[in-house]
Amino acid sequence: MDLHAALVLLFFCFTLYSLVARWLETSVLSGPILFTGVGYVFFSLDAALISPLDNSVVEFLATATLAIILFRDAANIRISNVMAERATALLSARLLFLGIPLTIVAGTLAGLALFPALGFFGALVLAIVLTPTDAALAQPVFGNDGLPEVEREALDVESGLNDGLCLPLLLIALALAAETRGGDGMTGHAAFFLKQVVFGPLGGLAVGYAGAVAARYTSARGLSNPAGRTPIMVALAGLAYLAAEQLGGNGFLAAFSAGLAFGWHLPADTVEKASNFAKTEGSILTNLTFLIFGAVMLPRALGSDIGPAVVYAALSLTVVRMVPVFLAMLGTGTTVKARLFAGWFGPRGLASVLYLILVVDQSGFTAAEPVTDIAVFTILLSVILHGVSAPFAQRMFFPARA
Repeated sequence: MDLHAALVLLFFCFTLYSLVARWLETSVLSGPILFTGVGYVFFSLDAALISPLDNSVVEFLATATLAIILFRDAANIRISNVMAERATALLSARLLFLGIPLTIVAGTLAGLALFPALGFFGALVLAIVLTPTDAALAQPVFGNDGLPEVEREALDVESGLNDGLCLPLLLIALALAAETRGGDGMTGHAAFFLKQVVFGPLGGLAVGYAGAVAARYTSARGLSNPAGRTPIMVALAGLAYLAAEQLGGNGFLAAFSAGLAFGWHLPADTVEKASNFAKTEGSILTNLTFLIFGAVMLPRALGSDIGPAVVYAALSLTVVRMVPVFLAMLGTGTTVKARLFAGWFGPRGLASVLYLILVVDQSGFTAAEPVTDIAVFTILLSVILHGVSAPFAQRMFFPARA
């Protein structure tokens, strides 16, 4: 297929998606499912549009998409309500600081059991790649007002922060595996992690607060368009990410923190209007990322040994995620159904795709190829299963509320 025909097909798919997007939100066919399939069709047709794409394109799309979504989601969290609601704050903290380490341990053990050739660091890298959850894939759940508020808000906070917490861990694990930062020792790795988790949020809070003050000032004087007609969230998300990276902090933590500060300083209705533009941009970039995932990353994985990879993928989405979350939520006053709900709705997606690019680009990491193949199958299974089950979340776990 030549470039012109490929572009026609691409824009036709986006047009069709736009026409039925509302129906898709309530169906089992999510945008990521459809565009992953479209991407694989592009590969099968040998579309000229796909051949020039490389890891840098995928990395840029995944990074930009994730930063925008994190900012937008954080801005819509009423941080004062979360902090005032002790149950939500406690549950968020448990998911982050107990759930994440337990998930990484469980994922590492599963990797060693199924793929002993990966070695400890290979299994550890695989586990970290697949630990962060995807805010984009979880939107049908986060946006369902019929579900319990505490669990929804806690999952939103976890999804926003776990990307930034896992990234420095991944970089350290890759460095140890490739023996590239050996001279730093554990002290150097600890200092690197602290810089990531301290300078990232500080830079993000500064950018988000300054952006909110500027938006309020220009709006009050009639200098700007209504919030719903400006890309301010997109711009501030990018600014926060890049500013934090320059400071040595984590850009994803910065984007989320910037969103929190932006939403805290502005009225809820203003934030909601500003979110409309960011939601549209985020949707376009998300679908493009999954299209490239289906066209570039999925075909490579399908050429590997599928059986053990699918077994690990199934474990990753169930036992490896659900048991740690269940344990982390003990003592929070939540029901068994609520713990199962929080454990199941932890989809893998954009962050894992981005992390895979870092794994592939890491020189000296010999397990990069098998780790990538296994992770791709896990992401694919997550896109399908979580996309299909999201519209039924309320009836599945809280039937009395339906």
